[in-house]
Amino acid sequence: MKESATSIASAVITIFLTGCIIIAHDVSTDFKQSLVALTGHHWISVSVIAIVLFVLFSGLLMSSKSARKTLRADDIGLWSTTLIAVTLTMILGILAVLIAHYLVD
Repeated sequence: MKESATSIASAVITIFLTGCIIIAHDVSTDFKQSLVALTGHHWISVSVIAIVLFVLFSGLLMSSKSARKTLRADDIGLWSTTLIAVTLTMILGILAVLIAHYLVD
């Protein structure tokens, strides 16, 4: 059960940070260009960063009992609800930025 809960907690953190990266690259042309320079295309860079973040946070939470305790990462109910909330929030945030770009252009 510990692995499932920590995987969900890692997914929440990864989705939040990935959503922030997507919003940032839609707002900042310089940041988008730095992502392009990283792998050749900004979406590939975002995907690679997401994979690295998920593996990093999963490893951190699996290996550190104090990190799991601090984040209550063993509470699968809490993190499942948080996963839904963060995913919907990031979807709405990205959609708002895209709509704003559409209306401005």
